[in-house]
Amino acid sequence: MQKLIKETTRWTIVASAFAILFIVDGTQHEAHAMDVEVEDEEIASLEEGSIVRRQLLHRAGRFELEPKATFTLNDAYVRNGIFGLSASYFLDNSFGLTASAGIGALGFDTSLRRNLEGQMENRGGADLAETAYSNVGWVVDTGLVYAPAFGKFSVLNSMFSHYDFHFLGGMAIINESAESAAGDDGEIHPELEGIRPGGMFGAGMRFFLSDGISMNFQVRNYLFPRAEISQGDAEPRLGNMVMLSVGMGIFLPGDVQISR
Repeated sequence: MQKLIKETTRWTIVASAFAILFIVDGTQHEAHAMDVEVEDEEIASLEEGSIVRRQLLHRAGRFELEPKATFTLNDAYVRNGIFGLSASYFLDNSFGLTASAGIGALGFDTSLRRNLEGQMENRGGADLAETAYSNVGWVVDTGLVYAPAFGKFSVLNSMFSHYDFHFLGGMAIINESAESAAGDDGEIHPELEGIRPGGMFGAGMRFFLSDGISMNFQVRNYLFPRAEISQGDAEPRLGNMVMLSVGMGIFLPGDVQISR
C-alpha cells in the first residue's frame, strides 16, 4: 500500500513538472510572437512615415509678414531703392502662396549716367533737355513659393539656427515713372512711363532667429517691356530688372507644428 502511494506521488510530481514546463514554454512563445508583432508594426510605421521624426515645421499652416528693403542691381542709369511688404501663406512645410508690394523711394545715379551727362555738358548741354530716365514708381507681384531644402546648422557649436532655401515665381506689375536730366525744364517721352505687366522668378534663403522671426534674403528677376532712357524718342523692349531684398519675416501663429 505504501509502495502504491509512493508511485502515485512520484508520477504526480513528474506530470506537474511537465505541465509547468509546457505552460512556461507557451508563455515564452506568446511573448516572442507579441514582440515580433510590435517590431513589425514599428518597421511598417518607419517605412510609411517621414525619415526625420519630431521635425519642426516652421512654415506649415502659417502666415508670414515680411517688411523689407529692396534694391535694383542692374539698372544702367538709375538704381532704385524700394520699401515694401510681402505676405505669404504656406500650405505645408514646402509649398506656399506669396504676394508683395513696394514703393520706389530712393534713386541713385550710376557712373554711366554721370559720365553721359558730363559729356553732354562739355558739348554745351543742349542734349540734356531731351534726355530722361525711367525709374520704379511701384511694383506688385504674386505667385508661388517652394522650399525644397531646409534644415539646421550651428555656428562654432554654440549657436544653432534653422534655415531654408526657396524658389518663387509668378506674375508682376511694375509702374515706371521718369525724370529729365534737365529737371523741370526737360522733356519726358511718354513711353518711359506707364504700367508694365510682366513675370517674376527668383530664389532666396531664410534664417530663423526664433520660431516666429526670420531674416530673409531674396533675389528676384522681373521680366517686362521697358525703356531706361529717352533722347527725343523711346522704344520699350523686353528686358529684366534684378532686385535684391533684405527683410524680417514674422510668422503667425506663433506655435510651430512638429512632425510625427
